[in-house]
Amino acid sequence: MRNSIYEFVETNGALPFDVSLHSVNYVPSHWHNSLEIIFVLRGTLEVTVDSRQHTLAEGDLFVINSSHVHEVIGLDMNIIATFLIPDTYIKTNLKGFDSVYFDCDSRSAGKEQRQGIDRIRQLLAEMVQLRYKQGEVYELEMQIRMLGVLSTLAQQFRTEAKSEAMNEKYKERMMRIITYIDGHYEEPLSLQDIADREFLSVPYLSKFFSDNIGLNFQSYLTSIRLKNAVEELLSCEEERISDLALKHGFPNTKSFYSAFKNRYHMTPNEYRKQYRPGMGERQQKPSATNYLAFNQSSALGIISQYLQRSKSYEEPQVQALATTVGELNFSASGSLIRHTWKNVITIGKAKEGLHADVQNHLRYVQKHCPFRSIRFHGIFDDEMMVYREDDVGDPHYNFRFVDQLFDFLLSIGLKPFVELGFMPSHLAASPEEKVFYKSSYVSGPKSAERWSELVGRFLRHCMHRYGTAEVESWKLEFWNEPEFDVFWPGSPQEYMEFYLQTYRTVKQVSQRLQIGAPGRIITLRSETFNRDFFAFCWENDCLPDFIPVHFYPHEQLDEMVNTEEITRLYKLAPYRALLEEFGGISPNPDYLQEMLENEKSMLAELGLSHFPLYLTEWNSTAYHRELTNDTLYKAAYIVKNVVENLDRIEGFGYWVLSDNIEETPASELLFHGGLGLIAQYGIPKPAMLGYEFLAKLGDRLVARGECYVATEGRGGYQLLSYNYCHFDNLYALGDISFIDEKNRYNGFKEEKTVKLELDLHHIPKGRYRMVTYMLSRKFGSSYDEWVRMGAPEYVNAEEIDYLKAFARPRMKVSQIDIEDNITYTVVLEPHAIELMELIPLK
Repeated sequence: MRNSIYEFVETNGALPFDVSLHSVNYVPSHWHNSLEIIFVLRGTLEVTVDSRQHTLAEGDLFVINSSHVHEVIGLDMNIIATFLIPDTYIKTNLKGFDSVYFDCDSRSAGKEQRQGIDRIRQLLAEMVQLRYKQGEVYELEMQIRMLGVLSTLAQQFRTEAKSEAMNEKYKERMMRIITYIDGHYEEPLSLQDIADREFLSVPYLSKFFSDNIGLNFQSYLTSIRLKNAVEELLSCEEERISDLALKHGFPNTKSFYSAFKNRYHMTPNEYRKQYRPGMGERQQKPSATNYLAFNQSSALGIISQYLQRSKSYEEPQVQALATTVGELNFSASGSLIRHTWKNVITIGKAKEGLHADVQNHLRYVQKHCPFRSIRFHGIFDDEMMVYREDDVGDPHYNFRFVDQLFDFLLSIGLKPFVELGFMPSHLAASPEEKVFYKSSYVSGPKSAERWSELVGRFLRHCMHRYGTAEVESWKLEFWNEPEFDVFWPGSPQEYMEFYLQTYRTVKQVSQRLQIGAPGRIITLRSETFNRDFFAFCWENDCLPDFIPVHFYPHEQLDEMVNTEEITRLYKLAPYRALLEEFGGISPNPDYLQEMLENEKSMLAELGLSHFPLYLTEWNSTAYHRELTNDTLYKAAYIVKNVVENLDRIEGFGYWVLSDNIEETPASELLFHGGLGLIAQYGIPKPAMLGYEFLAKLGDRLVARGECYVATEGRGGYQLLSYNYCHFDNLYALGDISFIDEKNRYNGFKEEKTVKLELDLHHIPKGRYRMVTYMLSRKFGSSYDEWVRMGAPEYVNAEEIDYLKAFARPRMKVSQIDIEDNITYTVVLEPHAIELMELIPLK
């Protein structure tokens, strides 16, 4: 049974107090066995304590002492943080609690108390943040801050009680009375009914009620009826006002309107229109006190203004230390590593591959971490000038830019991995359907025959120039992500017919040409499309030669695709809106591994497990302005996911190589959070160095652990270790208020220093050259060095050269004699990576 007036604050065992975010409509007069602190983050509310009324607004802090009757009314759309601290906790930690009363109201605090108010605000804000971060020592950190709050209250706000608390002597009686009222408020209750139950006279009960609650009986009964009616007013939009009034004990609709207007200063209909849209789909079943469940991700950012974090880059931080001890047997039979992650790297559009800076980035990657093929889209974009129609509608073809691109790629050892899309504007059925800052047209063709002619001419031209065998070794991925309207505005059936037509065209040119299925995002639950597509392929004898998929760890993608809202966003500002809506990241650090396993299981069910599976796009985010993209975190993310998924699939096409990608407007900032491995001006990011470390691994897997992999090959032995830390729960919710251009490491949880101690057994005796490469915030991270430089908004040629030179790992070289087992020890700060090589000396 709900208890409307008395709350016995029970904790969940993890913490001895409660910290919550709410939006409040109406909480009738009640008391509880705890101190309550209300911290208003947005909006206004009215709090009545012991018959005294207080209006609180954004930033206000207000303490309600234990056992004092209070009422809370939301005057608009608000967000509040509440902190309920039970008497038992305060008694344990404060001496002389029996005489303690805190007079803490930020609106009336004296000048000498402002520092105390600011300190409490900061501590409360940190607790709200920790509540959703929940690191390894979460409970301890929360208690440290709560004790800080109590200490500040005791030192600056302790005073003599200004009003009487609920009399302990009468609490049991009051509990019986209000429990009965709460269970029978819908009935025509009277004071005489209660008096008879308690064997009291009506005059005595009337005074008793007023003395302890601060309201007469009828006012209290009306407040309980109103509270319950308001809950249903918001949760049941179809309920008529007149029915609500009678259902919740009001004698008639007029009395309900009168009570409602007296409390909220508007009619119930006006109230519903004002508040219902704000609650909308987030509305859950109301709680007992009408503190409504709130969408945390939209509230958490507000507290950032109260977090007075030091912005000093060199601020020392205390890190937890985790030691891992193990043994590696280098004589054990290991499995062959094909390093399929090297099969694909990506750039954005075909035309970008003709830009001098992107070509320099490609030369760099092929020198330091050579890949076998390069995937891109937009081969038929208008900027490639492949297709146009003259004034009378006749088609013209020009493969000059295609030749320049493919000549360059093949010259540096990269085979084209071509996405067949998007549509030339002159061939588009609906040229108004387009995407990206530099437009690509996503409409189907206005002429199926001309599309087939374009694809056929393109392939035959490439065969004539590069040879049939060479082109047959390339990959052709069909049209990108059809599950999104933004990339395919037509129907699924139209898409499948379009695929069939293209498939037949490709196979008419050569049966050995390899065409893949559409590149779906596997974090979408798109089983229906997948099953329909492959059923269509079986039926029409057009099964693809390989299956490409995309991965971005945004778990809310399903909700976006299945709502009309996302379509509306596409129409308003297509790609930018899409990326910004991606918002938070999955809190699951193993999401890629699990999604690949799910995909492989689904393909097995469809009888397609023998088909090669490629990731042709993957990243930790889909957002081109995600500030952590430039940091050391991204290097650890890449290494962790490649190591854990070695050879699980046929290719890992990281999206993308270069920050110079034309899907979005170019940023004027050097480190702007671009998706690339290489920043503007050819400055390698830590992510690029992560790939360089992977490229040094051998081709025999010796052992693999939670944060390391050991290999043999390339004339020696290698041990790659990494300290991966995942985004915390705040960041996963989409709250980026705690990071900025110079401070980008505040969004991670369970950050700790890792000490790895591994005994290496059965390495052949002899003299070895030991080389260690360390990548950390101090060594090799161009972003962190840029911050240490002063984070210049613009960099000149000398500064660019400096950052390029810095973007190399720290290297240590020594010679050791191995006669028996040796112990390898490495200490890694969060996100750091180290590679150790043992090279025998003849």
